[in-house]
Order: sequence, then structure tokens, then C-alpha cells
Amino acid sequence: MSFIEHLAGLDAERLTVLLEHRADILLEPVPDDLDELAYRLNGLDSLAAALQRMNHDQAAVARAVALHKVGAVSALADLFRVPEREVRALVDELCARGLAWTDGERVALVERLAGHFAAEVGGFLPVAHIARQARVDDLRTAVTALGADPAGLREPELIERLTALVTDPETVGAAVRALPTPVRRHLDELVRSGEVYDVDGFARRPDEATAALVRSGLMLEGPYDGPELPREVAVLLRREDDGPTGRPALPESADPANEGRAEAEGALLALTTLLDEAGEHPLTPLKKGGVGSRERNRLAKRLALSDVALWIDVAHAAGLLTSRAGGYPAADGYDGWREEEPSVRWATIALVWFELELAPTSRETEDGEIAPPLPVESSAGLLRRALLRAAAGGRSLRAVIEHLDWFCPFHPYGATDRVHKVEAALREATQLGIVAGDRLTGLGEQLVEVAGRTDPGPELARRIAAMLPRVRGMLVLQSDLTAVVSGQPDAAAARLLALAAVPEARGVAATWRFTPAGVRAAMDAGWTADELRAELTAISGRELPQPLDYLITDVARRHGVVRVRATRCCVIGPEPEIAEILHSRSLAGLQLRWLAPTVLAAPLDPGELVTRLRAAGFAPMPEDDGGVVIVPERASGSASRPEARRFRPRVAAPELAARLLAGGSPAP
Repeated sequence: MSFIEHLAGLDAERLTVLLEHRADILLEPVPDDLDELAYRLNGLDSLAAALQRMNHDQAAVARAVALHKVGAVSALADLFRVPEREVRALVDELCARGLAWTDGERVALVERLAGHFAAEVGGFLPVAHIARQARVDDLRTAVTALGADPAGLREPELIERLTALVTDPETVGAAVRALPTPVRRHLDELVRSGEVYDVDGFARRPDEATAALVRSGLMLEGPYDGPELPREVAVLLRREDDGPTGRPALPESADPANEGRAEAEGALLALTTLLDEAGEHPLTPLKKGGVGSRERNRLAKRLALSDVALWIDVAHAAGLLTSRAGGYPAADGYDGWREEEPSVRWATIALVWFELELAPTSRETEDGEIAPPLPVESSAGLLRRALLRAAAGGRSLRAVIEHLDWFCPFHPYGATDRVHKVEAALREATQLGIVAGDRLTGLGEQLVEVAGRTDPGPELARRIAAMLPRVRGMLVLQSDLTAVVSGQPDAAAARLLALAAVPEARGVAATWRFTPAGVRAAMDAGWTADELRAELTAISGRELPQPLDYLITDVARRHGVVRVRATRCCVIGPEPEIAEILHSRSLAGLQLRWLAPTVLAAPLDPGELVTRLRAAGFAPMPEDDGGVVIVPERASGSASRPEARRFRPRVAAPELAARLLAGGSPAP
């Protein structure tokens, strides 16, 4: 039975479960029929996403099917020496995820997944291939070391005997157990890395550990005078190291349950504080892009924020912070997001952080730090998601970390880097209100349960609405020209404070000080004295302190005494023509002003003024700031249009399952 026939035999319920596990298939354009579904399930991107959710035991079964060519469930149970029901349960899990199928007792993997696991030993050559190009004396040495007698055997017989020995689990197991500990570690590393050859394609030079492996018969002198590990030995060692162990027993956390509300509100305050600042003054970029450590330190000090890189990455990934030539300003949609309910805002940033592939607070590479929000090639998100999913249900995070490799067997990190990425995940999750101590918060539990579903944002916001109610920020105006703000003020109050005052302290309760320069800036932005008084009275709920009222009055008395009249451009020419232009009745509406015998000023755009003068019969030409005449380029070709941003809608899993089982439908 083929994979397509297996899919055709599924009922609606089982096909729906498969599609929910492989949510990327639900993105439009969805498969039109089962043939296309099978093709998509075997696709590189879809399988890569599925591997991220695979645990150690599922990977062990898939690897055994691919490497050992074991097809029956009973044979897999014998291979691993575990009860058949445990293997069958793992096979069922692989089938439910669209990674395998069964034909009677035979287990088969989708083609590309089988190739993925087979590639783990693809760098090793079969023993027969190595032996045909090895010296006879080396063959005899290997056969003897593995416990057989090579006396009287010719080369073909030696190769046959050696092949039988290295494919026998008992023989290879005994040879491995007899190795000294350093040599066994070297062998394990060789099997895991598959690094048989150096960068130039030649066999690596033998060292003491490699020489010991040759003497044990587990490695054989290869065709290029370098020892090689036979593929058969690597496959057997893979089976020994990677057999099913069962799901680790994770104790419940001893820490008390915590909703995470205070931390989540702090996260929203930190993010809006940063974005309010970016709305007024775009974050300064480095020449190569990103926000450097100096600018982040300045923001941390000015805004009283910690982990500024976290908020920059989250804001950028959520589309709230954008990149322009002058820096990183708040995006156009930020004001609308800021006015949403707290549950909606937190759901947005929590889901964005959960799906990030990088760790915002661990952006170090071999070449130094890559500044946020520039992209970084990283698998930190793989570890983060595995960690939080395994800890769901109140389990101890410390216990999960001890067994994290079981829940996330495909992460690429060594021990040290793994620790750094886990520490970054916990630090960031704590800042966001997802983790508190040794367990997930109530908000974190809801996040993990909803993440990965179709359009999870509205559902997560609905679930946490009671945990994150809207709390109006309070503003208290004091007689020392300061304002104490508790909680998060609304957008209008925040903009007014940013205009008319300067921050002195940030945090849950922030202090702002009104100054003459600040009040002048507000009036420069269009506020009148009466409007300022009315707005400050409205947002504070009480009369203005007398010193603040006097400050506004004093600034208003002097504001606008000196005025600047706008002049968009000048007309320069000989005195007779300038006089003719000034006195032309058809140009009276241009509001031209005489500055000098050869200069007129106009409050118009230069292009518009040139057009109006030409229409009146004159022949002007525009020039740049240096006095050079600007000759326009002739237009050629068609004008380019900006590409509209496109969103890929999703189809519900039950709907797609019903459509496919009914024979599909024509593509739109």
C-alpha cells in the first residue's frame, strides 16, 4: 500500500487530526486532492516543521525503520527489546502526524523523512567497499580482533567473514564494551558527527584513539591509508544509543501557581514605553543596520528598561517597529494596537515571541553580536518551544531542562550553547509573564495550549481577558511641577506627557517634570494654553496646581512673539524680467514678495511656481541649492506600482479533510 492509498483510507476524524498536526498544510493554497496532499506532506519545509515537534522515542522508531530496514512492529520491538505495545503506540503517533503509515504489520516512512535519517550514516562506507581496497593483513587483523579465526581464509572469504562480524549486534557490542572510556567517547563522537574526512576530502590522520579502534576491529584501514568506520558499525551504535526510553517522569513544580498578570502588564508597559519613544525619536541605527549596544544602553538608562533587545525584536516581529532610512520608528499601526485591550496586545507579543527562531537576549555569534532587529540564523526557538510545551500542566521547569534533549532531539547545540539558549528563554519568558519561578504562569499555560492553532491570536486574547483587564493609568499633578503616573496611561496622555514634560524616573510609577522647554514644545506642536490646561485637568481628574498653571501662562505670554514666514522658493533673474513678473496681473495670486531688485520670494512649491510662470508666458528653469540648472530626465517605460502586502488565509482542518475525502475541489 502506498502513502496516497493510506491517506485515502483515513476517515474524516483521523485525517482532521493529521492536518491539525501539520498546520502548514492548512495555508492557502491548500491541496486540491490526496495526491497533492501526499506531495505536500513529503515537502522539505513541512517535514522540517514536523521534526521540531518530534520527541526522542518517535525519532528512534523512525531512525530504526530507515537505517535497519526493519518493517514490522514486532521486529522493531525485538530490536529495541521493549514491549510491542510501546512500539505500536510510537508508530501510531508517527502515522497521526503524517510521517509514516502501516500496511498490515509493515511500517513505512514518507520518502524524504527516510532519506533524512539514512543521511545520518551517509558519510560512512559499507564494510565490503572498504575491505575490497584494504590490505589482506589489515582484514585478518580486524577479523581476529572481533573474535574470529582468519586462518586459511582468502580475501573474498575474509570480506564475507568481516561483514558477518560487523553486522552482529553481540560481536560489536562486546568490542565496544571492551574499549577504554576515552576511546568510547571518541567513537561516540565519530558516530554522531559522521566526520570521516577532513575539509580536503581525505581521511583524517589517525590518532591514539583511532589506532585503538583499528586494533579493536571496529575501524578498518581504508583505501587512502586512513582508518574508516564501517556503516554497519555506525548503524548498530545508533540503535544502541537511540532506542526508546519512554517519556521522562516530570514532577509537578513545588512553586505556587501564578497568573503572571503583574509581569505581563510590566511587559506591555516596557514595550509601549519603547515604542512611544520610537514614535517621537526613531531608534538610531548602526551603519550596517540594527540598534547597537550604545543606543540600547542609552534607551535603557533614559527609559528605565531592561533587556532592550527583547522589546526591539518583539516589536519589530509584531510589525509595531519598522525600518526607515533615518532609523527605526514606530509603525503606522502602532497607535491602533496601543488602544486595544491588554489581552489583545499581550496575545500579539507573546505569540510573536513564542514563534521567534532566535533568542533576542542571546544574539552572539562567532563574529560577535548581531544587533536587533537584524535576522540571526538560530535554533533557539526550537529549544524554547520544546521547553515550554514540556512544562505545560504545572510541571517543573528544572526537571524539563534535565530531559530537554528527549523532548527536542534535533537541536544543534553543544552543552554550553544549550545552557545559554535555555537561560535566555527563561529570562525572556519571565519578563513577558509566561514563566514565574519553576513553572508556567496561567498566561503561559494558555499560550502553550493555543500556539500552533489556526489564527491563535483572537482565541488567546479571549481566554486571558479576565487575567488582563484594562486598568486606567492614574496621573497625579504635584505642586513641584512633577506628574506621577501609575500604571500605563492611554495614548493621548502619553503623547501629551512626551511633548510637555521630561521623564525623571520610569517604572510601574513614573515621574515626569514639566519645564518651560517642554511646555513650549507642546505649544510648538499646536496646543494652546487653554487646551493644555483642559487636557491636563481631564486626565488627572483635578484642578492644576498653581505653579503649573503659572508656568503655562508665562510660556504662553512669550510664545509666538517672534514669527517666521514660510518661503518655499525664490525667483532669480535680470531686474527687468523680475519687475515684469512682479507686476503681471495674471500672477497676482502667487503672493510674490520683492526681496531685492533681482530676487522675488514665493510661498509655493518650486515645481508649481515654474509651471505657473510658464503658463504666463515666461521661460523659467529650476535650479538646485548650488545654482546649477536642473534638466529633468525624459520619462520612459511604465511607472512601477508598489506591491500590495498579501496575507495567506487558512482553511479549518475539518473543512479541508471533508473536501479532500469528497474528491477535492478545483483550485481558485
